[in-house]
Amino acid sequence: MSQIAIDSTFGRDIFELTGSRFGKEAIELQAVKIQREKLQSIYTQILPKAVPGLIGDLLSRQGDYHKSPEDAPMYTIEVFTKKGTDPEEAKRYIFEKTGMIPAVYDKGTHYVTNQKLTLQILKEISDCEDVLEITGEYSGSCGSIGPVHERGDQAHCRLL
Repeated sequence: MSQIAIDSTFGRDIFELTGSRFGKEAIELQAVKIQREKLQSIYTQILPKAVPGLIGDLLSRQGDYHKSPEDAPMYTIEVFTKKGTDPEEAKRYIFEKTGMIPAVYDKGTHYVTNQKLTLQILKEISDCEDVLEITGEYSGSCGSIGPVHERGDQAHCRLL
């Protein structure tokens, strides 16, 4: 009998402490939302130019791949740069880093590659001074279909 009293008291205590009409479930759901916001804040601090959805997708796939960069997942990456970036120099740099020649769009401000992606590579791209934004899609073993995003396109942010 004391067990029943403890269980019902516990639920009532949480309800009374929070003032929530929904009780324990509402508190748990709110905690999930808070943790999501904290995670997005960390993403923004560490990888400020990468859209949060890309980071979350990459992290969710890490378990499917070994730790070495050679086994990294394939992504179609779209990098938006400042106006005035030298497209030939950017293409050469991207080729040296990835072994892939990027397609160039929007008068040399939009670069698209299909490449293996790791957090380290994403960090290096994000740290480039000329880069404004990084987005992308998991492509697996399929090839890239080319650019699918515009800079600042909110539909592709896929917040966590």
